[in-house]
Amino acid sequence: MRSPQAVSAPVLPGRSSGRRTHVSKPVLAALAVVVCVQAASAQKPYASHGTASARAAAVRVIARVNDAPITSDRLDVALRRLIPFESFHRNVGADTVERLRGKALDGLIDEELRYQDGVRLGLTPSAAEVDAGFKTLVARYGAGETFDQARRASGASIEDVRREIRRTLIVQKAFDRAVTSRCQVNAADAARFYADNAGRFVVPEQLHVFAITFGVDPGAPAHAWSDAKARAEQVLGQIKNGAAFEEMARTHSTDKTRERGGDMGVVHRGSLTDEFEEALRDLKQGGVSPVIQTLYGFHIVRVASIRPPEQKTLPEVSATIQKDLTKQRCAETETAWTAKLRASATIVLTDGANGGGPRGGAVPGGRQ
Repeated sequence: MRSPQAVSAPVLPGRSSGRRTHVSKPVLAALAVVVCVQAASAQKPYASHGTASARAAAVRVIARVNDAPITSDRLDVALRRLIPFESFHRNVGADTVERLRGKALDGLIDEELRYQDGVRLGLTPSAAEVDAGFKTLVARYGAGETFDQARRASGASIEDVRREIRRTLIVQKAFDRAVTSRCQVNAADAARFYADNAGRFVVPEQLHVFAITFGVDPGAPAHAWSDAKARAEQVLGQIKNGAAFEEMARTHSTDKTRERGGDMGVVHRGSLTDEFEEALRDLKQGGVSPVIQTLYGFHIVRVASIRPPEQKTLPEVSATIQKDLTKQRCAETETAWTAKLRASATIVLTDGANGGGPRGGAVPGGRQ
């Protein structure tokens, strides 16, 4: 399940913007992101939005979501989160940057819609939750003094930081209400899925295979191929006369498995090359194949043991089923929720926006 994106919160100096931060419980990792004052306070009030304060003249409104502005500094930070290190910008093409900018803007729009939905529903975090988030944030800086230095360098006040923590908590509460609480798969769901799809939980037949390889360069002349085949036939004859397969592998194989006596490990039936599969198809346990030719030379294989197909039991796979189905169901639920929020919203991009929709107009899915 994807967690709500914490794309709106810029980082303070001294903290890497390379790690993408997600909201999670019980401690919100997104609270490790501290806001610079411009991005924290540039938005006009929308319920619990903070009041706008002085900001740099370069900061401009690039989109409006139900009249709530999204500013260029937030987009810049969101973009940096999609490109792990600023130094990488020089290695990223202009087209890629524009594509990522559009993705970042979409994330900001969706976050704003989720925030507004949480405000509409009255999902207000308690003072204790905000305090806990603030303490977690300071702790991630290692010391209060380090945190204060970074905060002051960014121009953010304590209230700016607490406001952003409060906002993040509202987004998380909205996400939990609309998605997390509705997409969990329990043991009974897993049991029904298992009963309807038992064949998907069968481990195929497995073979413990040993091999001796007589490698030939694909571009080698014909005599090199014939010489290698002759050596392979000679070794096969020795094995048939009682020579130990593993010793022959250690002596003659050109493959790195020679150090293990040619042991290739346990493989599933159907996972090897066609030539190997054909040779192994009729071999019984302990059987040795004739000489096999592939693109890379000649081979002799031996089946040391055969494990028959195994049906996994429900207790063995129930937890995995629950995890996988929950992830799938949560993704579907999140997509539907996002579409619903966008369908009922007015989302307008200004001339300063790049990506996410047509400039100077409404984003597809939002109403004019």
